[in-house]
Amino acid sequence: MVQTTWGWLIVIYLFLGGLGAGAFLCSALAYKGFLGSLNERFYKFGFLLAPVAVIIGTALLLFDLAPSAAINPLKILQLYTRPVSMMSIGTYLLTFFIVVSVLVLLQIKKSGKICDMMLTLGAILALGVMGYTGLLLYVVKAIPLWASVWLPILFTISAISTGLSANAAATLNAGHGLSHCAHKFHVVLVALEIVAVLALFASVRSEAAGMASVTKIVSGSLAPMFWIGFVVFGLALPLLGGSKFMLRSCSVNADGSVCAHGGEEVKSCVYNEYGVLIGDFCLRALIVLAQSIYFNPYLLVLLGRLTELLNFIALLLLQANRLLDRSHLLTA
Repeated sequence: MVQTTWGWLIVIYLFLGGLGAGAFLCSALAYKGFLGSLNERFYKFGFLLAPVAVIIGTALLLFDLAPSAAINPLKILQLYTRPVSMMSIGTYLLTFFIVVSVLVLLQIKKSGKICDMMLTLGAILALGVMGYTGLLLYVVKAIPLWASVWLPILFTISAISTGLSANAAATLNAGHGLSHCAHKFHVVLVALEIVAVLALFASVRSEAAGMASVTKIVSGSLAPMFWIGFVVFGLALPLLGGSKFMLRSCSVNADGSVCAHGGEEVKSCVYNEYGVLIGDFCLRALIVLAQSIYFNPYLLVLLGRLTELLNFIALLLLQANRLLDRSHLLTA
């Protein structure tokens, strides 16, 4: 049985939530110099993108899961009163992240500098938001592909890769190069994403519903999205393109950046970054749309027995009704 409860709005939320959190984390790393010599455009764009993407994604999530909240906003407050619920935990994470990311954006707009404590807190919350995009599905144990521990890991890696690509695309389009370190980091992320996808598929091989989902993704109705959208655009192109820069077969500028300004190398890099964005969106769509619900065989037997019991009760009621009709005729 295929689940149809969650659709494209959830897919878009998963993408935007991961994109915003990943962009913030990569911006924080760039701001502290962990990604080599990068133009300030890289981290400024990421700090701007983070709250915008997460706010839009959160609004879509609430609209999909609780559409009545648009009419009665007080229902949103109920999410803050159940701290043990995964939805409530996610609500706190998203709220705190949005507040901190907005404060960081205001700081950098005002003075160009960010408080270290605020930056560290934002990075921690960003990791939490990235993990939550996977945990939101992970708690649905009836769907084997979602219930794998590899799903939150995969979504976290994918979110960092997506955020890095968004920041990189903005930097390249502004005419600036990327650092050699940034290219290395991205290739490592793509390689880890491949490992996580394979591990996710392998983790559900013993479940019939899980294998049905994998089959639907790899060779079923979702195969074109998987092979073209995810594998080719999201994995192969950035992996091959990034490896080229890692091997220094392209020009390296005096500041340590690669991709000569205005050259074909810039165009190649931009296409690679757009490919990652397309691929990671396809990944989330595949995970959400390919699910098959697992039914315990003992539960199916129980349902069968319950059906038989209900049929028997219905038969007894029918016979009782006939006896009552006959008694009325006799008395008449």
